[in-house]
Amino acid sequence: MDPASIAKRIHVPTYEEVLARIKSRYPHNVPTRERERRSLELVRNVIIDRTEPVMTLGRLLRDLHPFYRELVNISFDLGQLESDIRCVAKARRLAERMWETYRYRLMAAEGEAEARRIGREGRGRMMSQLRKCSRSLQRLKEAAKFIAGLPGIDLEEPIVIVSGPPNAGKSTFVSTVSSAKPEVAPYPFTTKRVIVGHAEVEGRRVQVVDTPGLLDRPLEEMNEVERRAVAALRHLPGPVIFLVDPTDEAYMGLEAQAGLAKRVLGVMGDRPLIMAVNKVDLVGGERAEEVARKMKNLTGVAKVYLMTATSRDSALEVLREALRAGPSASWP
Repeated sequence: MDPASIAKRIHVPTYEEVLARIKSRYPHNVPTRERERRSLELVRNVIIDRTEPVMTLGRLLRDLHPFYRELVNISFDLGQLESDIRCVAKARRLAERMWETYRYRLMAAEGEAEARRIGREGRGRMMSQLRKCSRSLQRLKEAAKFIAGLPGIDLEEPIVIVSGPPNAGKSTFVSTVSSAKPEVAPYPFTTKRVIVGHAEVEGRRVQVVDTPGLLDRPLEEMNEVERRAVAALRHLPGPVIFLVDPTDEAYMGLEAQAGLAKRVLGVMGDRPLIMAVNKVDLVGGERAEEVARKMKNLTGVAKVYLMTATSRDSALEVLREALRAGPSASWP
């Protein structure tokens, strides 16, 4: 399920939008008793119809894959969103109940004055409950917009996650091997969200996932951007390519990069990790080999590849190695 495609069709209204809809359709030029009946029915119908997207959003949230669920929970409190949905559901139930109750009271009203009073009271009770959900509707509207912007990932197709420290060349690698064109800049923390590109490797489509840079620190100390990378590492299937920056300008030293690699291994479980020293074109083969040996000693990884992310042949070879090591036994 691609939650973004569903969320794009969900329009959660604000309280003000519901109120404006009611005012624009308020009945006029009809006898008092009939006008009050129609106005009660109008309020009931608009509340039910206009808040139906909230119920759709609720079902979407319940069915989210753990990866998407964690991404949403990073930016929103899922418990709060569930409470917001309950508030709107209560308003919907009350609107149904008030419509049933007050239309019968209108039938028994003695005179126009009493009919107007009954109509005002019924409409007021319906709208009062929805007014209590004003902030809830605004949060749910923002959550639907957020989900609509999430990357679409097909869990039935091969997936490779690209991870590593800031400025190690992850986005360059992804843009070289796939259709994705993430922002690439000579400064760290360029990538702020999870980006998905598609590559053709030996006649098969592969999803290559670019993740934000990570620092060597505990999860509880990570910021929102880092936690998005962890969500991909923790919940998406498939092997992980961990890129190492061997340059003197690296944002993190080799010991810190090795510590980060161990943290990534701890998060991703028993899936394979392919470690590659990037930027060989900048440091030369001898320095790259030295860094590879050091990373093996520091992390216990059996093999470390050498790569230049700007070279398509070099980058594709590492991608192939990841696919061969991955869980898909049918891969050549």
